[in-house]
Amino acid sequence: MKRSLIALTAAATFASTGVFAEAHTQSAMGVGLTMFEALVQSELDNIGVEADVTTLTLGQLALIRNVLEGDGSTTDKQEEVEAIVNQQ
Repeated sequence: MKRSLIALTAAATFASTGVFAEAHTQSAMGVGLTMFEALVQSELDNIGVEADVTTLTLGQLALIRNVLEGDGSTTDKQEEVEAIVNQQ
């Protein structure tokens, strides 16, 4: 009986730890996405493109970031970013 109780306690501990770790990972990913959105929003504001980054997909955000980090004039970047934003 005592061994069963110990085994049950250990199983419950491991199960709850896994749930906590998964919830913590999802929370950290959400924070990371929010920071990435804020970065892209700031960069869009800097080049004069109006967009609500919270409506964009992660793929669109990554494409926008690649365009903004690349070579080209501000006008070229604005046009490329606007095309990405309007893909919705």
